[in-house]
Amino acid sequence: MIRHCLLVLALLAPASALADAPAPAAEALPDTAPPVAPIAGALPPMWFYSSLAPDEVLPTLKAHPALAGLDKDLAGSPLSLVVTHTYETTAGGKAAGLVTGLLSAGTLGIVPIVSNNRLVVRYEVLLNGKSITTHSFQRTATRAQNLWVTGQGQEGQLGKAGLEWAMSTVADAAARLAEDPALVAVRDEIEFYFPPAGDAPTQD
Repeated sequence: MIRHCLLVLALLAPASALADAPAPAAEALPDTAPPVAPIAGALPPMWFYSSLAPDEVLPTLKAHPALAGLDKDLAGSPLSLVVTHTYETTAGGKAAGLVTGLLSAGTLGIVPIVSNNRLVVRYEVLLNGKSITTHSFQRTATRAQNLWVTGQGQEGQLGKAGLEWAMSTVADAAARLAEDPALVAVRDEIEFYFPPAGDAPTQD
């Protein structure tokens, strides 16, 4: 399923480097510096997208050595890591929201609107647009909001506690992705066909 995109993944980073490299001088001496060794256990480069605080999520994920190849500008990568967050209203939350919403409107906002939602944060890896692995985290919480005060940004949408919890899932997700069997299989197959420079066979 993945062999047809192995060449793209293996050459993605070198191709961008070559495109920006200046032409060597006519009499320049050959570069004898040893090649930079790849990070041991690193997963293939992946395009990154997040609906949840991307400027905070991406550096935290990239702090894990296996995910150093994540890049939000990595156009053309067959592999993508998509982070999404959604609300799933519970049955009790629907009833509470309806009743308190009517009371809040009737009291001009004196009574807050109470909601009970399940917040789900999902980390999904796609290969050529098809999901190959997903790691989800969920939290159910009750929240009271004033009718006239609607928060701006994601803290306003999720609440301070909700945003802090959502961000706490990032490090756990990074650890899970680093050992995910589907991603490890992709990495191993790439390295089988395109071994790192240090592992390539040499000729006498």
